[in-house]
Amino acid sequence: MKKNIKILISIFIAIFISTFAFTLKVSKSEKVYKNKKVVGFKSDKYLNKIENLYKSDEDLDENIVKNKTKNTKEEKSSNNDELSKEIEKIIDEECQNLEGDWQVAVDSLKGDSKVSIFKNSNPQKESLPAASTIKFFIALEAYRQVEEGILDEKNVENDIYLMLRDSNNESANRLIDLIGNNDMNLASQNLGSTIKKITGENKTGLYRKMLHDGKENIARANDLNMGLRDIYLGKFVNRDHSNKLMKAMAENNSTSNFKLLGKLPKEAKGLSKSGEIPNKGVENDIAIIGVNDEVFAISFLSQYPNPVNHGSGPQFDAMQNLGKRISETFIKYNINKKDS
Repeated sequence: MKKNIKILISIFIAIFISTFAFTLKVSKSEKVYKNKKVVGFKSDKYLNKIENLYKSDEDLDENIVKNKTKNTKEEKSSNNDELSKEIEKIIDEECQNLEGDWQVAVDSLKGDSKVSIFKNSNPQKESLPAASTIKFFIALEAYRQVEEGILDEKNVENDIYLMLRDSNNESANRLIDLIGNNDMNLASQNLGSTIKKITGENKTGLYRKMLHDGKENIARANDLNMGLRDIYLGKFVNRDHSNKLMKAMAENNSTSNFKLLGKLPKEAKGLSKSGEIPNKGVENDIAIIGVNDEVFAISFLSQYPNPVNHGSGPQFDAMQNLGKRISETFIKYNINKKDS
């Protein structure tokens, strides 16, 4: 009898210890979970412009777009087809009467949409003059070299910020010297290698310094979107450096504010980098725009056959209308998606 009582007591003690240990473990794990911080943008001035463009690393995947709705695949496909067709129609309506050459690319970065559109007025011209849109690729290459221990971040950070915020050409040229070790050919090769890693091709390239004579720097609209994608997702350089690039672009005080972002609906937020060579008829702009739960990249390149008056004209009208109308289409898509 005493033996049985001892056995029961031993079992009771074992159960009590196991239960206590389990409870303690759960309590600790809950505490860790509650204290875990979600990775996201640091509180800063530029959040006013890019609010909701980026929430956390968990929101992003390597496929760019992550479906989270409960709709069937058929419904999603149908909605995306309609969205893409409407955006293509807008591009045609806004650009088909432009003189000279133009390219427009629109690509989903976050949300349920899977838009990927590239339209080119002249298929024989794969690239157009890049103007200052090439500068964010220069920034990516500079930060790549920082992360690989080639450059000191202190020597590049301020120039990267000024180059993207103010489109400062002196800053851009100092960075070109640094990424090429004062050799323009080496700078071109290094940047070309980075662009190829990001885009898979070399349709975009740096061949001369800003405002210098020489072969024209060139770009392709969908290459620019792929670069914007990698900045947004923090995929080519680390999250901190990617955030700094977006911060500078969000605080841009050049003509970017009057191009693709010039007439955005109030529901949309954006950041951008413009480029222009008016005496050569070049007016460009690239942007990341967030509308509700959707984020997309848009790049516009154009070259008129004659010089243009910077700040006005059909190219400016086309850019402003593209930013406005495509954002409105994403807004309508979101409303339709919620109603379905």
